[in-house]
Amino acid sequence: MKKIDILYLSQKDVIAVGLMMKDAISIVEDVLREHGLKEFENPPKPGIHPLSDAFIHAMPGYLPRKKTGGIKWVSGFPSNYQYDLPTIMGLIVLNDVNTGQPMAVMDGGYITNMRTAAVSAVAAKYLANKDAKVLGIVGAGIQGRYHLLSLKEVLDGIEVARVFDIHSQVSQRLIALMGEQVPFRIEVGNSIQEVMEDADVVLTATGHLDERIFKESLVKQGTLVLPVHTRGWEKSVLSKVDKFIVDDWQQFNSFVGGADGYYAPLPDFYAELGAIVVGKKPGRENREERIIDFNVGIAIHDVAMASEVLTLARDKGLGTVLPFMEESLPFA
Repeated sequence: MKKIDILYLSQKDVIAVGLMMKDAISIVEDVLREHGLKEFENPPKPGIHPLSDAFIHAMPGYLPRKKTGGIKWVSGFPSNYQYDLPTIMGLIVLNDVNTGQPMAVMDGGYITNMRTAAVSAVAAKYLANKDAKVLGIVGAGIQGRYHLLSLKEVLDGIEVARVFDIHSQVSQRLIALMGEQVPFRIEVGNSIQEVMEDADVVLTATGHLDERIFKESLVKQGTLVLPVHTRGWEKSVLSKVDKFIVDDWQQFNSFVGGADGYYAPLPDFYAELGAIVVGKKPGRENREERIIDFNVGIAIHDVAMASEVLTLARDKGLGTVLPFMEESLPFA
């Protein structure tokens, strides 16, 4: 049997390939087209939950027309700040779809943060009012920051982003890090209400929530709501908005539907985001529509992003080649 190697890409390597936010937006929009055409495999992610507010999920995905497949093993532990560790960590493994051979293992944290924000940008492209001026962000952590980078790419009219976080120092850090990265003002709000009530686009990027702190009454006419994390909204918002959209219905329903789900019983949804991207359903149809789009996170985005990273890393000679299989198993 021939020797088999794999390419290992550290976080430093993944960042060094030079993938920009506009590239990530283009990749995930293309993948959403595949989703809308039903050319994919993306089973709902199974996982384990070592802590009540934490998870470790397996996320397999396959894009047949792009001939790429793999899996992300990703954790989310909100209390990691106590240990000077990031909340989100993970690995992505890519396989040769003709033989199943593992080809590469790479950091999944950077890719996760990039593609999560990029999906919201695609949603905003199709679902936000084109002249949206006020962006409201609840949660000033890394997703709040990455979303500033992604939404500026598709919402040219934003004049101000208002941010609220229960930890004021986190809001101040967002301003320090992102103030020069965006062409609009960033202001710190004093409450969720202050941030949400006048916003044309609302982003909720908090950690795990049991309490329903986001109220339907704070969502004005014409607003697009983008919950990065699923929980925290009043049940009524799903049925009272004009359009209730998800990235993947099977996965969303498995997470928060069912008899005992956080939002059960779920109302009928309007469309999956991919169906809007390919034109099977219209996106925003008038200025007054209130729209909510839950993007729980689908593995095919990670796989597509990782595939592009692998191509660029090979071109640039990045990464470390590791021996994987050098000889046959005993008694094989």
